[in-house]
Amino acid sequence: MQPAEERTGFVPIEIPRPRRNYSAYIKIAAAVLVVGGLIGAWLAGYRPANLLAGTRRPLRYVEIGTGTVDFYVVETGSIESANDTTVRCEVEALIGLVGGSQATTKSGGPAGGAGGSTGAGGQAGGSGSGADTSTTTKSKTSKKAGSSSSSKTASSSSSKTGSSSGSSSGSSSGSGSSSGSSTASASGSGSSAGSSSSSSSSMSGSASTAIANKPVLRSFTYMVVPYVPMKSSTPKSSETTKKANEAAAPKGGGGGGRGGGGRGRGGMNQEEEKPGSTRIVSILREGTKVKAGDIVAELDKSAYEDEERSQRIRYLQAKSFVEQAESQLEVAKITLKEYRDGIYPQDLQLIRHYIESCEIEQDRSARNLVWSREMLAMSYRTQFQVKGDEAALQQAEIALKEARGMYDRLFHFTGPKIIKSLEANVAAIQADLLNQQASFSLETQRLERLRKNIAHCTVRAPGNGIIVYANQSDWRGMASVVIDEGVTLREKQPIFNLPDPQHMRVKAKINESKMPLVQTGQPVIVRTDAYPDHPLKGVVAEVTPISIPIRGSDVRIYYANINILEGFDELRPGLSAEIEIEVERREGVTRVPIDAIRWVEGKPYVALHDASRGDADHDPWKWQPIEIGLSDPDHAEVIAGLKPGDRVVDRPFDLPPPKAEKPVASPGQVVSR
Repeated sequence: MQPAEERTGFVPIEIPRPRRNYSAYIKIAAAVLVVGGLIGAWLAGYRPANLLAGTRRPLRYVEIGTGTVDFYVVETGSIESANDTTVRCEVEALIGLVGGSQATTKSGGPAGGAGGSTGAGGQAGGSGSGADTSTTTKSKTSKKAGSSSSSKTASSSSSKTGSSSGSSSGSSSGSGSSSGSSTASASGSGSSAGSSSSSSSSMSGSASTAIANKPVLRSFTYMVVPYVPMKSSTPKSSETTKKANEAAAPKGGGGGGRGGGGRGRGGMNQEEEKPGSTRIVSILREGTKVKAGDIVAELDKSAYEDEERSQRIRYLQAKSFVEQAESQLEVAKITLKEYRDGIYPQDLQLIRHYIESCEIEQDRSARNLVWSREMLAMSYRTQFQVKGDEAALQQAEIALKEARGMYDRLFHFTGPKIIKSLEANVAAIQADLLNQQASFSLETQRLERLRKNIAHCTVRAPGNGIIVYANQSDWRGMASVVIDEGVTLREKQPIFNLPDPQHMRVKAKINESKMPLVQTGQPVIVRTDAYPDHPLKGVVAEVTPISIPIRGSDVRIYYANINILEGFDELRPGLSAEIEIEVERREGVTRVPIDAIRWVEGKPYVALHDASRGDADHDPWKWQPIEIGLSDPDHAEVIAGLKPGDRVVDRPFDLPPPKAEKPVASPGQVVSR
């Protein structure tokens, strides 16, 4: 049989004994020896100060001299364009009707000039000879006015005349023949004379040949039709006109509007002004160099071209209305002069002659009646012949009375009334002419505005420079306005900037603590991060009076614009820049290097060279309190404590600090860097 170990397969393991580590003991012993040695050396007098004193290093001295001290304010900012080269959209945002002379009236549109012309035709209607050649322009309004006034004149003439049937029929025939028919008036007056003569001849054959015919007076048949203006004297507002047109015209109706010009809105005479906009059709790529006058962008001008064509029609219509009003004014003035200086004096003269004829006839009839009565007494005439002579005398007296009444009527009423009516027409045409000229001026201005808008749709470079799109960002830095083809623009919206590298400026942020030190006109040194070896000279141009808070801080900043005096072609807007504003400059002052000053408890000290203290145990220097003024990155102005020619230790920071001493210098102006 096999042993139990062989049967189970287990092999016994021998565990080694642990060895002792003596390195830890060695380290502990070495540390104890070092500490003990240091304690012994300290007790023996070997201290660091004594050791340093025993091994002195040579000190480096600098000599105090005179020079210039410049005090600078150092801040940061970004470069932007100095001149106003932002090109904006100049296309007007409001394009609407301005209300011209083509507004329709109740009389049927721009046919109002017919009033004056019809008045001229009325003058021709009263002419017995038909020699008047005044032009007659007929319209619906003038016809109605002419017919109504004609009937009124005829009725009043026939009622007031009170003469025989022949004269009455002649007057009514002349007035009822319409305003432009001179032939009818002549025939009417002829029939009047004929009936009058036949009536008198039926009574007495001798009287019929002696009594003069009644004169045809044009004033009694003269009609003055009031002038109808070509447009309403008080233009309506766009909103009122729009509502009225919408109520009057059905939707989808034909053209209409402003004398037939229309704007394609179906029967509306006038459109309300509405905001307009235009979009970018094409624009040069950003960063392209352009020269003055080069085309940079093209805006959509199709709508303005269509409106310009329609406006040109309205412009020509308004111009024609002005010319028509001027012609009518000339006709009205001639008509007034014709009646006042021609027809009216002629009618007065005819009546005077007629009165003289009636007086002669009345005297002849009276003498004839006396003779007839004498002959009756002698039985040479019959009783019926005497009765006929009495009737002839009575008729002559009636004719004389009527003639005198006609003169009074013409002189006191009819003539002045017609003259006043013609003068009123002249004044009305003059007023309408002014109105038409004002409307024509508005239409001309609108046409010029449309043409300017069309010209502004071609955007050109105002000068030399590089195109920079006028993209805008919101407060989160996200792009809110992006300039690109197809973008819609509003009026006065910036399109692109055209910075000139030779005329740039820096928009710097000034801390509120340094704000009192910055003034306009101070010289500036500008250094850009992109071109650190190319410093630029500038000047402070403007300092904003309103502060701006910094997000997440109580500190407030101000902005200052620094104009760069001489730029170079590589300058670009947006470059980061560091500015050094020269606050004050002093020349020929005693100055000390900044590195030679040691500040202790807020007081400046220098290690002044002192040859009297030089020996084996002491260095030839001593701490000297000083008073400083202006300082720049390299030097500080010395007000008290040093004089030119003194020598001070450069970088005295390793020397033992000065002991507390009573300061010799009074507090002065200390300006921190």
